[in-house]
Amino acid sequence: MKKILYAVLATLPMVLGSAEALGQVTIVAHRAVYDLTLASSTTRSGISGADGRMVMELTGSACEGWSVNFRRVMELRPNEGDVRLLDTQIASWESGDGLSMRMTQKEYIDNGIQSDTKLSAEFPRRGEAGRGHTELPTPGDFDLSPGTIFPVDHQLRLMTTAEANGARDISYVFDGSSGTKVFKAISFIGKRKESEELPAESPKTIAELARVPSWPVSISFFDVDKDDSSGEELPSYQVSFTLYQNGVAGNLVMDYGDFAVAGKLSGLEFMKQSDCHS
Repeated sequence: MKKILYAVLATLPMVLGSAEALGQVTIVAHRAVYDLTLASSTTRSGISGADGRMVMELTGSACEGWSVNFRRVMELRPNEGDVRLLDTQIASWESGDGLSMRMTQKEYIDNGIQSDTKLSAEFPRRGEAGRGHTELPTPGDFDLSPGTIFPVDHQLRLMTTAEANGARDISYVFDGSSGTKVFKAISFIGKRKESEELPAESPKTIAELARVPSWPVSISFFDVDKDDSSGEELPSYQVSFTLYQNGVAGNLVMDYGDFAVAGKLSGLEFMKQSDCHS
């Protein structure tokens, strides 16, 4: 159970193409900080508590590519046994045209390294089959089916769908956080909100989001390689969050079935971004 739990907690960065190819939407360069708490758990999960912090930094542009730096440090308190400290660190780069990516990931448990991943992938053209290569933990090559997309491309697709008043999207997404696995992402997008009320004590940059249009989004991720002989397809995990027009993700909930973790947006910094037209 513990191995499954640690692996499942590493998949969050998937929650986050070319702006020219997908429309005029783009993501502002930013650094978002989330305070994590245990939202719910079942007896089967064996978890009595969890808290920590998650930082997601996204920089770049459609012309120079997108860089994502992610770190989550979380203390996990099981019903029995010792408290565990989980630390996941991911750095990735995705080309602006959505055709290539590379990523590294390190996972630590109680300050000891648990896994080390390094890989890259690319497509010759949009919609065609792709190829990937792993350097760590074991060198090897793998295939990506036609139509598979990378995570920033996926986020831009959701933003484009939301702007067009779309309510549903189905995409096949590869981000490397689960090795060579591809996930089927089924997304539901709620009604657009032109503004919203945020707590008066919110930091200035977060308070500014109150004037940014947003949509409630829920994404279910299904393991396309999983053999489910029962005929009942269940998601590996689900993520619900507020998607702002500038690409920032607000408060979120990550539901893994037997337990769920809530993330409260507690810090937000907008960063310098290159101008593709300069």
